Amino acid sequence: MKRYSLRLSAALTGLALISGLGASQTLAQTPGKPLDEAVVSTLHDCQARFSQCRTTTQNAAGILVFPSVVKADLIIGGSGGKGALIENGKITGYYSLGSASAGLQAGVQNASQVYVFKTQSALNELKQSQDWNIGATSNVTLMAADANARASTASVYAFVFDAKGLHAGLSLDVFDVWKTGGARPANG
Repeated sequence: MKRYSLRLSAALTGLALISGLGASQTLAQTPGKPLDEAVVSTLHDCQARFSQCRTTTQNAAGILVFPSVVKADLIIGGSGGKGALIENGKITGYYSLGSASAGLQAGVQNASQVYVFKTQSALNELKQSQDWNIGATSNVTLMAADANARASTASVYAFVFDAKGLHAGLSLDVFDVWKTGGARPANG
């Protein structure tokens, strides 16, 4: 319970920092038409820029897209974003992503994240879980610009990118994903 409270406090502090980034950021993260448009645009951008994204999304069981994940740190920080799940070319649900951090750090970063679920069982794990923890309870591979998706045995591929390209040096094991509007577990 203490761990959850610490994570919640840190996340709220980080989200307070993030909230100062402007109204355009808020619009892109509100479920509905602006978020839907941002999700579709982000997926098309990923597919156009990275051949392995285009290849892996063709036969995916589902694709979870976060158009804008903002990370803000000032000693205590957090990351957060809102996204949508795409199945068979249609948005079937909305999700939130978040993390908390503490330490000697400062700055603001913004990146898009696309998670490609190769199998129905991997997708079911996301959909049936109240709190899907990327890297701990999932088999996720972070794709690099030169990665060969066929060589990976992971059930989920993650593409994290911004205007400069893919981010291959990031760690994904700190992110929690939950269905928007659903209750978060108290034991997080």
